[in-house]
Amino acid sequence: RKMSRTEEVNKMTENVYKFTSQTRMSLFACHVTCVYHHQQGILDQFNPSLKNFVTMGKHYEKALTGVTVAAKGYFDALVKLGELASDSQGSKELGDTLFQMAEVHRQIQVQLEDVLKLFHSELLAQLEQKLELDIKYLTVC
Repeated sequence: RKMSRTEEVNKMTENVYKFTSQTRMSLFACHVTCVYHHQQGILDQFNPSLKNFVTMGKHYEKALTGVTVAAKGYFDALVKLGELASDSQGSKELGDTLFQMAEVHRQIQVQLEDVLKLFHSELLAQLEQKLELDIKYLTVC
């Protein structure tokens, strides 16, 4: 049986629709795959670097905390030496100098501790939070 012109047009339209629908689905699947691989590429490249940066920042913070502990010991030793020198008539000037050094040292330590707190709260904690959010976002997508 030969198809009428209308049937041919309907058949061609149906084929075009099927082809367009299949193509659209294929393009969508390709897009989803590309987006996934792109995001996975970001996760594979950017996040490990950021994670390493945060880890190094934590090591740096820990080292500075260790320096702070050592500096407090140094401060205590300066004060003790200043007290010993002040007790002696011939070393009073030395004692005063040691106390001045201890005071300057104490002021520097207070500033270092303030900077360390800011470093933690304004940089490390913020980066760590952003890293966690990025990982959650990219693994959900």
